[in-house]
Amino acid sequence: MKNYRPLLIQDLNLQMPGLKILRLRLNRHLPEARWNEHSHEHDQVLIYLNGRGQQRVEGTLFTAGPGTVIHIPPGKPHAFEQHATRPPLCLVLDVEMGTGRGVSHTCDQLTADQLAETKARLSTLFRHQQIERREMSFRVAAVVLDVLDMALKAIGWLTPVNRFSTSRHFSISKRVERLLESKDGAEVTLEEISKHTGYQHDHLNRLLRTECGLTLGQLRSRTRLKRAVALLAEDLTIQEVGEKIGILDANYFARWFRQQTGVSPSEWKRNPRELGA
Repeated sequence: MKNYRPLLIQDLNLQMPGLKILRLRLNRHLPEARWNEHSHEHDQVLIYLNGRGQQRVEGTLFTAGPGTVIHIPPGKPHAFEQHATRPPLCLVLDVEMGTGRGVSHTCDQLTADQLAETKARLSTLFRHQQIERREMSFRVAAVVLDVLDMALKAIGWLTPVNRFSTSRHFSISKRVERLLESKDGAEVTLEEISKHTGYQHDHLNRLLRTECGLTLGQLRSRTRLKRAVALLAEDLTIQEVGEKIGILDANYFARWFRQQTGVSPSEWKRNPRELGA
């Protein structure tokens, strides 16, 4: 992002039904802050503009890259670890969020166009002298609201208004994958995941098969595999990796992992590789 410099706008105090925007920060993650777990009394919406890493939210690991949006609820412990030598550039919005119009999830992704628009809108803030004095203006408020609007729609807290169609406004499979990342566990059934989407289990399977060719169970396996691969790169035992993705029996996890990848988790840990699409 051109002409970047650290930015802090305090006392925004923008309010609308169900949402209050407190402040905005644009800065890079500091290396010494890696895995320094902490929490806040308010919600945070993180938008990563460049760089890569992993954000852990209450024990669940999310991969963060350019365009990633992550919602951290109040009181939820979280920490970040970067993957490259250059610290990621992250926009942090401190907010108070009520109940949104959609079914919200923790992590999602802006499109390439939305990421470009977000960067362009933020760049205009550096041209306002008011920012240096931490003063608000209508133009600053418009930028903040535009950027947050895209982020909240990405995580499902807001849903786009479509006057001309009753069709689904966003990918069902993408929404389900995000729910699996945040809600899945050893005791969580597929029926419970279906309930979070607002669909009956059989109907959800039909929608998913039509959209992406997979059932909910197959999507869960794919999501768990992505998490397992990320966790195998950490200093964890094979059993700990299995437990963290919701498979408590180490032998079953090893058999399941081999079925998915063709190799054992131990072999993958020794010789990491890329997952297929």
